Amino acid sequence: MPIEIPEMPSKIAEALAAGLRKFAVAASPASPDAAAPLVARPSIARSGRVISRSIEAALAPGAPPGVGASMVVLGLDEIVKGNPLRKSKAKLWLQLLPAGEGGDAAMAEVDQAKAKLTSIAEGPEVKALAKRINGIAAQRTRSPVRQELTLIRVPALHLTAIWLKGTEDEADDVVIPNDGPIAPLVPGQRYPLAEFQRIVAAMAAERLAKTKDDMGG
Repeated sequence: MPIEIPEMPSKIAEALAAGLRKFAVAASPASPDAAAPLVARPSIARSGRVISRSIEAALAPGAPPGVGASMVVLGLDEIVKGNPLRKSKAKLWLQLLPAGEGGDAAMAEVDQAKAKLTSIAEGPEVKALAKRINGIAAQRTRSPVRQELTLIRVPALHLTAIWLKGTEDEADDVVIPNDGPIAPLVPGQRYPLAEFQRIVAAMAAERLAKTKDDMGG
C-alpha cells in the first residue's frame, strides 16, 4: 500500500498562489495576443536561483501542484513535558514547489491558521528533504499498514523530520529525520515514534539546561 499523500487544501492553494505572485513580475509577452508569463523579480533571481526557478515553474499555467503536507512545530518545553505528539496541532503546511530548470526545487511554508505564505527556502537541507519526500511519494509497499505523510519541526534543535503517521495505530508511526546537526539522531534512519520522542526529549532537556547555564540560572 503506498504512503498516503494529503491533498493540498483549497485555502492553502489560494494562499500559495497569492503569495508567490508577490515575488513575481510579468515578463514581456511573446506576441501582442499572448498573455505575459510571470517570472521571478530580479532581486529574487539574483539572490536565489533555485527559488526564482521554482516560483516561475509554480506560476506557469497548468503547473503540477507538487507534494506537500502539514507540519507540526514543537517547542523544547512541550517536548520535555512529554505531550503526546499525535495531539499536537499542525501549524504550517510545507509545499515542495515544482522543480525549475536544473532539477532542484524550493520549498514554501504556509501558515495554516492565517492562510498566508510565510517563507520560501532553498539549500542543502531543503534539497535533502525534497529528495526524501519525493522518494516516499513514489514508494510502493506490500505492507497493509496505512500511513500518511506529515512533517515535524523543532526549530531550537534545527530538526526537521518526516512523520509517516499511521492512520489506525500509533505503533505504526515512523519518523525519519532530515539532514542537519541533529546527533544522536541519524539522518534518513527510520525510528518508531516512541523511540524518536525519547531521543528528542533528551536532546530538548539538554538544550534547555545549557540555555539556563548560559543565562546564569
